Order: sequence, then structure tokens, then C-alpha cells
Amino acid sequence: MFGHRYKLLFPGLLGLYSFFNILILDGDRLYQASLPENQLFILIIFLSYAIWMINWGIEAWMLKKFHKIHPLIIQFLVSAVAMVFLAIVSVSMSDLFFGGIFGYSKQNFLLTFGFLSRLNLFLNCLNSIYFFSKKLNEKELETEKLKLLGTEAKLESINAQLNPHFFFNNLSALSVLIHQNVNQADQYLQKLSQIYRYVLNNKINELVSLEEELAFLQNYLDLLQIRFQDSLSFSMSIEKNAYQRMIPPAVLQLLVENVVKHNFFTTKKPLEIKIIASEKTITVRNLVQPKEVVDTSTGIGLQNISDRYKFLNQSIQIIDQEGVFEVVLPLIDAHEDIVSRR
Repeated sequence: MFGHRYKLLFPGLLGLYSFFNILILDGDRLYQASLPENQLFILIIFLSYAIWMINWGIEAWMLKKFHKIHPLIIQFLVSAVAMVFLAIVSVSMSDLFFGGIFGYSKQNFLLTFGFLSRLNLFLNCLNSIYFFSKKLNEKELETEKLKLLGTEAKLESINAQLNPHFFFNNLSALSVLIHQNVNQADQYLQKLSQIYRYVLNNKINELVSLEEELAFLQNYLDLLQIRFQDSLSFSMSIEKNAYQRMIPPAVLQLLVENVVKHNFFTTKKPLEIKIIASEKTITVRNLVQPKEVVDTSTGIGLQNISDRYKFLNQSIQIIDQEGVFEVVLPLIDAHEDIVSRR
């Protein structure tokens, strides 16, 4: 506190307050005489600055040398001892320059020491409040930083699950296509490179625009069309004002992949996936055509999407009834502050 940038202003204000306090309330009672105002003013201002500067010196140079003792204890004890020497110096100087009622005497020494001790105690109390307030703010800031780092680490861990899972899944499909249809395999590889570039570019992003996500999803749907032909069909109904809303990257791809994984489909009984977006939400819907044997789960999918929305203080809605399965995802305002929502 004593090293504050206004350290030359605060003791002056304290001195003015002390001067008027002594002049109005204490002077006549303590000295039993009318105090010369100009001399009293000079003395009080000098003592106020002296007390402040002594404490500033202790704070600036002495506290660094003692690490095992609490700094407030050192500050108070050393400044309390310093008040004794300051009282001696003050009485000696007032006797030299002013004399008379300010002359050197035991009474003047005790009155001056009492005044100095009172001001010093007041300043040390303020310093304690300032010290603990600063420490509290530092702890709160540190807690927020640790929380943010932990959140980012968890989010990065969740996002990192997407890359190998998605990549190796599609490499297997590409391997089959190479032996069946070279042209289709080439188209598949080009689409796959665009998709993987998107995943890599957005692996640390919490949100992307729905327009970007739908462009990415279309590439993925093209891959599925190459693999499954007429067995799969897709339809989209997107409101115009939904395109600039935000969504976690690759969540729509995960939902479509989840549908493909858990449902059977053939050219005679194709599977239709509908994607419907309003200004507030986007829904991925399909008729339930459950497989008898479902591929081994990787633990990603819906749980991954749910976790990512939890980081945004949002939640997804899963509806599974009457032969229809749908997942409703919130669309987020582009101007919403993600950090504050954490």
C-alpha cells in the first residue's frame, strides 16, 4: 500500500485531517493553551509524511529480507519502533525551530509519540485491509485461470477423440473402394482430405458458424453417398437466419455417423436422415431401423456432444419415441461471451 502511485498525496490528506482534528478537538485539552496554527500545520504535515515514508521504506526494502515472518507483522513491529525515534527527532526539531509550547519536554515527547503511534496504527490497519484484499483478488484470479486451463484441457481432450476415430473409420472405407471403383475412390479421397482439413483447422475452436458446419457436413454426406449409394438419403431444411448462429465443430457429423452406426439400411429399405434448423436449434432426425448387431462403440458420439455443450453451459435434447430418434442441439448467438458463461 505504501508504494502506491499516489503515495505523495495520501499522507498530505491524512495530515490535513489530523491538523483540523487537533486544532478543533484536542489542542486546548492536551496543551491547555492556544496552539500556533502555522507552526502546528507544518509539524503535522511533516510527521504525516515521515510516518508514511518510514512505512514505505520498510515495505520496499526490509520485507524482502524476511521470508519466514508474515510481512504485516514485520511492518507493524518495525514501524512501531521507528515511531519512538521519530518522536525524539520531532520533539528535538520542534524545540529547535519553534520553541515555546513546542519545546523539548517529557510531555511533548509523550504527546508526539502518542500521535505518531495512533497514525501509524491507523495506516497499518489500512495496509492490512489492502494486503488481504489484494491477496484475495490474486487467489480469485488464480482460481479462474486454473479453472479455465482445466476446462480448455478437457475440451481439447474431447476434441482430440474426433481425429483418430474419424480418420481410421474412413481409411477402412477407402481401402474397400480402391478395389471396387478407382474413380469413386479418388472422389472419396478428395472429400476426405477436405473433411480432415476442416477437423484439423477447428480442433481448438469451441464454436464455428452453422454455415461452415453445414458445408463440412455436406462433404461428409457426399462420402456416405459414395459408399452407400441409394441406401441413404438426406434432406435439409435450414432457416435463413440460422446460418450465422454458432455450433461446436463436427457435432452434426458425429450425429449422422451415430445414426449410420446404429441403424440398418438397404436399397429396398433406405434410411432417411432429416436435418432441420430454426433460429434457436438444429435437429437431426431419423426413423429407427435398429441393427441386430451394432458395431463396437468407441465411447464418443452423443456423450462427446453432450460434454462439449456442457462447457458452454448448454444441454442437448435426445428424443427416442414412436420409432423416431432425434437429437436437438442449441444454436448459439455469435456475440455470446463463452468465457463468462463458463
